[in-house]
Amino acid sequence: MTDAAEILTAEEEERIEQWLWQTESRTKVELIVVILESIKDYPGTENGSIEAFATALFNTYGIGNRPKNDGVLLLVAVRDRKARIELGAYYGHTRDADAERIMQRAIIPRFKKGDYPGGINAGVRALLREFAGVRIGFPWSLVVIPAAILVSVMVAVSLFRNGKRGWGWVVIGLVIILLLALFRVLAAIARHAGQGSSSGWSSGGLGGFGGGFSGGGGATGSW
Repeated sequence: MTDAAEILTAEEEERIEQWLWQTESRTKVELIVVILESIKDYPGTENGSIEAFATALFNTYGIGNRPKNDGVLLLVAVRDRKARIELGAYYGHTRDADAERIMQRAIIPRFKKGDYPGGINAGVRALLREFAGVRIGFPWSLVVIPAAILVSVMVAVSLFRNGKRGWGWVVIGLVIILLLALFRVLAAIARHAGQGSSSGWSSGGLGGFGGGFSGGGGATGSW
């Protein structure tokens, strides 16, 4: 997630980072969001087109994970009033209509109203749902697992008190499994928090991608 145009708050940017990280960790589908002032600030783009810029950006930094090459790039150039969804080679041009639908229904209407955060949020949600099969929502595992642990402990205590020690130990085993699951979730969250915005641009450019390349498909929108 890179917001060189600084149109998102720190909280908005972190929230999107969490969505992208959670999706990649679960599905291996890598979605990258890059927001620029203008592609004209980066001379050398063929024909000065956002399509050529997006393809070059995608290929230069290897967005997506090989061998599948199913990465997705959402590029927004604010001053140019243009946006591009660039798709990895896995899709070819078979998903251009899906990208066009997301661009025209989720992103561009909000951009036309000057609601850039709203358009980016809606676009990211729609792209994750369409290309990774992930619906963004509350991380219920952080509620469900502790609740299950509490209930299991209460059941185990009740079983021991009623002399059903065998079943009590079975439930204790379940509690241990749930605790391990909770520790795993918390460790993953802590690991991501420690990484910060490692997927963003820095003085060395974008970093940490899987070597994918563009298939030339996608959709462009303007407002």
